[in-house]
Amino acid sequence: MAKFTVFLVILFLTLLSVFAFFNSGSVDVTIWNGMTYKSVPLIALVLISTSIGIFTMFIVAAIRDASRYLDSWQIQRVQKKEAKIEESYSKGYEALFAERYEEAEELFTRVIGDEPEHVNALLRLGDICYRKSDLSKATNFYQRAKVGKPRSIETLLSLSKVYEAQHKRQDAIKYLDDLIEIDEHNPGFLYRKRDIYEGNNKWEETLEVQGKILKCKLSSEDEIRENKKLLGYKFELAKHHLATGEKDKAIKSLKAIIKTDKDFLAAYLTLADAYNADGNNKEAEAILLKGYDVTSSPVLLVRLEEHFISIGEPSTIIDLYQKASHKDPKDFSLQFFIAKLYYRLEMIDYAFDAINAIDAAAFSHPELHTLFGNVYERRSDYKKAAQEFKKALSSDKPLLVPYCCSSCDHISKEWSDRCPECNNWNTFILDINEICKIKKRQNSS
Repeated sequence: MAKFTVFLVILFLTLLSVFAFFNSGSVDVTIWNGMTYKSVPLIALVLISTSIGIFTMFIVAAIRDASRYLDSWQIQRVQKKEAKIEESYSKGYEALFAERYEEAEELFTRVIGDEPEHVNALLRLGDICYRKSDLSKATNFYQRAKVGKPRSIETLLSLSKVYEAQHKRQDAIKYLDDLIEIDEHNPGFLYRKRDIYEGNNKWEETLEVQGKILKCKLSSEDEIRENKKLLGYKFELAKHHLATGEKDKAIKSLKAIIKTDKDFLAAYLTLADAYNADGNNKEAEAILLKGYDVTSSPVLLVRLEEHFISIGEPSTIIDLYQKASHKDPKDFSLQFFIAKLYYRLEMIDYAFDAINAIDAAAFSHPELHTLFGNVYERRSDYKKAAQEFKKALSSDKPLLVPYCCSSCDHISKEWSDRCPECNNWNTFILDINEICKIKKRQNSS
């Protein structure tokens, strides 16, 4: 490159010499009005022009180089600042992951001090404040993050979460709607929206969202679960209609549920309650009988017992018990219920015969001993009555046949159409054989 430059300089001087040889004359040069230089040699004019051009090029090159230097300096400065910010953020994230929350908060605060719109640092500070239950500050950080990234999924989810924690459900739903607008077939967003409506007992809205969930691409297992929930929400809406006096709507919905799932015990029981509330006892009786005929559930049998005794027709329920017992003679739980019914009706001898027909080795329940004791007492056999009561009291088991959830094994003394533990519908059964208690013991051991 240096040799080429020397060559160009020599070539220029040679050409200049040739030009000077053939152009030895002079000219008058006027710079301004009234300002003229006389007899300026042509070669001098060329040299002056060339010098001005070279100087101008030098100035332009100097300005360009200075500009490049300043740009490079500014870029390096920004890069150093960004590296410092990212180092602080990285350390803060490690501290957050290690649950050193105060250290993490200090580092993230340093980050937003250098870069107020650092979205990730704002989100992490929001998370720390949320964890400390400082929901107002958490909301502020999340809102600032949203300004930086208005359509960030993490930001919108965080805002929905913090507003839900403040019981501002409409605001939470608004941000979930923004998320659904971004990805309308994401079941996770729809689950959260549905759960908010469900928690607020907005059953019509819950059903609407549940319908959208079922249109998403779900695994076969999830689809089965969500279809069961769909029926559960329809059931809750029917109960709501019943509570608000819209009995026709409630009855229509409950019938539709039974048509869809013939084993939905809660629908039979609630439909019977709806008919009873309307003074239509025959329809209530018919639906309970139909339910028992379809499901053979002891829960319905117990409800039928209450119904027939309340209307003064105990013979009908006795007949039902006997038919069920003849159909399945090895089901000693039916004999147990028959014995209880006889005792309740003060048919002591019949109760005694029914109890003795039970194989104690095959069916052992503390209330069986209680029932035996009561029967012996009514027969004035106090010694045997005392022995049976001792057996019942020595047991750590409850003296009543409890209900239990067939899904999570939750035990309850009262019937419920929805398990309070796992929130599944139609799972309560009579724990006659103490299956739930046995399973709980196995799981805890």
